[in-house]
This record gives sequence, structure tokens and C-alpha cells, in this order.
Amino acid sequence: MKITDHKLQPGWRKPSPNHGGPLEGPTLLVMHYTVSGAGAKGVADYFASPAANASAHIVVGRDGDIRQVVPFNLKAWHAGKSVWRGRSNCNDYSIGIEIDNWGRLMRTADGQVRSATGKIVDPGQAVELTHRNESKPALWEVYGETQMKALVEVTRLILAAYPTITEIVGHDDIAPLRKSDPGPAFPMGRFTSLVGGRGDAPLLTRKVIASRLNARGGPGLEFDKLGVFTGGSLVEVVYDSPGPWAQVRGVIEGGGEVVAWVSDQFLA
Repeated sequence: MKITDHKLQPGWRKPSPNHGGPLEGPTLLVMHYTVSGAGAKGVADYFASPAANASAHIVVGRDGDIRQVVPFNLKAWHAGKSVWRGRSNCNDYSIGIEIDNWGRLMRTADGQVRSATGKIVDPGQAVELTHRNESKPALWEVYGETQMKALVEVTRLILAAYPTITEIVGHDDIAPLRKSDPGPAFPMGRFTSLVGGRGDAPLLTRKVIASRLNARGGPGLEFDKLGVFTGGSLVEVVYDSPGPWAQVRGVIEGGGEVVAWVSDQFLA
């Protein structure tokens, strides 16, 4: 698989009419779930319809099938009303990936596990977890290994082709009051670890060795300060990017968990 003229080969198909203008220098990769059992082809066909009024750049099926419907140099309509690091309308600076997955499931009165559309789902494919933006547990469809392998492969290609991308987030990060995808069943830490070539290692916990460490909205001094990590506090490394900056998750001074970028030299 490769990217030629902003299109996956193989994987490119009939383009979706649902797109905006040029996408130049994307900085964000946004992960979604489809709430569907249609497979990559079925979702891609849906995005190819003007009536859908929505799209993503690519769709990754449960069987590893990958379909692209919007070139990477055009804006797809996947994020909706969204904000990241104080910047609104994430469609303007992001690439969107739809992962074929039912997302939230429910157990009905007959004892079956079902999707939001009522389709019966194998209970072995469901896990009970609490979404970080919610207070009560729910059932969610797991993401299979074949799908994850394909997702990692295509994500590595995208990051190599578009080095301006510095962060990988979920739809629930950029629209937390509206969206819950890719959901708590999506192994974001493992995914970013695999994408970065670190294998199945668990999230790395590191210690702040500066007395105070600025938490910034991006990998550089020019980005806004989101808060301060105090000396001795522990943070989880979300994305250990090449270079002097690391993306971490932790609790800043005064309380509150953030995902932020810090200078790697001040982490032990």
C-alpha cells in the first residue's frame, strides 16, 4: 500500500461529493467509529451519496478492508462542530478515519446484546466500560486484531506522507459534549504505541523532574500554555514523537486532567 497523489493505492475508490476545499498542512488525525455493520465498502458507498452530507477520508473495515473516498488534500466532512486546542472547525486541519464498529451496545429484555439499530451482536465482542466523559458503564463493541493491524498500517502511511500531523485524537476529544467515538473500547494508547513502532508495550509512565513543567497545546514554545505539571508528578506518554517534545496525559497544578505537550528533557 502507498499514497500517490493524495490517494491510497490500493484503496482509492469513487470519490465522495461531500467534501470542502483544499486541506493544506493537516495537523490532526481524528478517529471515529461508524455505528455500522456495513463493512468498509458499505460505509464508503454511503459516503459516496450526496444525501449522506458527511464523509471521512478513509474507512477501515472489521476484516481489514480499507476504502478511501476523499483525497488527503481535500477537507472531509467528519468532525462537525468541533474544537481542539482552542481552534474550531477541525475539518479545516484534520484527516478523518472511520473505523467500522457499532460503538455503544445495549442488552435488551430478551438477554441479547444489540446495536443501536437492533442488530444482534455476539456478546463475546462486547465489553463493559465507562466512557471518560460519562459516569456510568455501558457495553461497547471491541476492535478486532485484523482491523487494528490494517488501521496501524494505514496510519503509519498517513503520518509519513503528512509530517505536519502532530496529534492523534478521538471524535470524543474534539466534540466531547456531542460524540463518544471511538469510545472506551478503542485502545488509543496501544494504537499510538504500535503506530510509533513500540509494539504492544503499555503506556509509559514518566516522572516530571523539573520543579514546574509547562503543559502546552502543541510541540513547541509557540503553543499556548494549558497549565503546569508540578515536580515529581507522574504523566502517561500518549505519543513519544521524534524530537524534543512528548505528548502526555496527566493532572496539572490546581486539578484537572489534560493531554498536552511537554519538553522531553524534563521527564525521567
